Amino acid sequence: MKKIISLILFLSSISFVKAQQDSLPLKTGNTSILDTAKPVSYKMKGNALTGMAGVYSPIHDSAQTATGELFLNNLLTAASNDFKLNTWVKVTNLKTKKSVLVRINDRLSSKMKKMKMLIFLTREAAVKLNALNRNSFEIKVQSIVATIFNTDVKNNLDTIVLKQDIALIIDTLTPNTFKAIGKAIMGIASFYSYNLDGTPTATGEIYRNSKLTAASNNFKLNTWVLVTNLKNKKSVIVRINDRMHPRMKRKGRVVDMSGEAAKILDYKEDGLVKVKVQPVIFFYSPLVKLQLDSLQAAGDSSNHIDSVKADAVKNTETTEITGNAGIYSSDLDDTKTTTGERYRNSKLSGANNNFDLNTWVRVTNLRNNKTVILRINDRMRPEMDEKDRVVYLSRAAAKKLGFIQNGLTEVKVEVVAKGTRE
Repeated sequence: MKKIISLILFLSSISFVKAQQDSLPLKTGNTSILDTAKPVSYKMKGNALTGMAGVYSPIHDSAQTATGELFLNNLLTAASNDFKLNTWVKVTNLKTKKSVLVRINDRLSSKMKKMKMLIFLTREAAVKLNALNRNSFEIKVQSIVATIFNTDVKNNLDTIVLKQDIALIIDTLTPNTFKAIGKAIMGIASFYSYNLDGTPTATGEIYRNSKLTAASNNFKLNTWVLVTNLKNKKSVIVRINDRMHPRMKRKGRVVDMSGEAAKILDYKEDGLVKVKVQPVIFFYSPLVKLQLDSLQAAGDSSNHIDSVKADAVKNTETTEITGNAGIYSSDLDDTKTTTGERYRNSKLSGANNNFDLNTWVRVTNLRNNKTVILRINDRMRPEMDEKDRVVYLSRAAAKKLGFIQNGLTEVKVEVVAKGTRE
């Protein structure tokens, strides 16, 4: 059994090193890090698929992919629902006959599926196919099996296997490889309701059914865990970024998986399954470690979760803003806010991206001059800023301001001292 586990870990290291090295946006001259991880020699696998390809817009840069990486248009990656994540595929433009190797690191959205797309490509991949200015084009896609990698990558893989004193780094980046730490727990796994997609998690991120994340009360937030379905022995690595309701613990639940993770473990039809949850720690090859250190030395953060940190604000010096106020949907009652509290329709609270969490503010309805004092305990989605929303209010707060029926109103939001009553 130990030999089997060792083999699985080794194979995982090969898969993960490819994922990690093309997830970093660093470049050396005109060669991206991706080029050092791309297969040099390969053989075709399975049957080729033909269909339509689309190209990502520049606005998608820095969105999180299904593998947990950040999406970057200057890398050779793609989204598809017909291949496993981290599969390398050869994409051929049937008109120009040009080809490119890309790694599947994301899934197609429902909108893309309605467009009957087989694959969505980064702009870098589209350039290589001479199709950057095409909304869609016909392609052939076939998965490949790498037989030879770039020499540097092979050396790094050998180092990962042989060297034991490598520095350990915990990060939200896709790892080279991992090892078990701490004590595993056994219990029942459930999975998120589909309609929770888009709600905040305990870390402040937005929950997505398509991502590999989970909720648990047994591990610290941002802990990575290997979850194994004890019925079919399938496993998946997910990051704990949310908490479960206390009543789930009383039912023997130890983890609540995202829809994508539950799909990989193959228990969505059953609803519940007995699992083993093992905390893991990641480490990186010397080359990737050096690149991460270079990022930090330059003042950049190597931890991608910084882009969605719960306490990130646009301007800490802001004390007053005006704009439109929206109202929480009533069905969000009892969902998690960014501070980790439960949102309640009946409480006086609000979501805002300008002030620190737990800031007390006075909100004034500029149409009728009614005011309410409440605490900011949540964040709005980025697209709300584009719609000129400055605050989202609980239904109790909106009622006091007299716009519960209208849904929107122009407001002034100003910081007040804790304990202010008027």
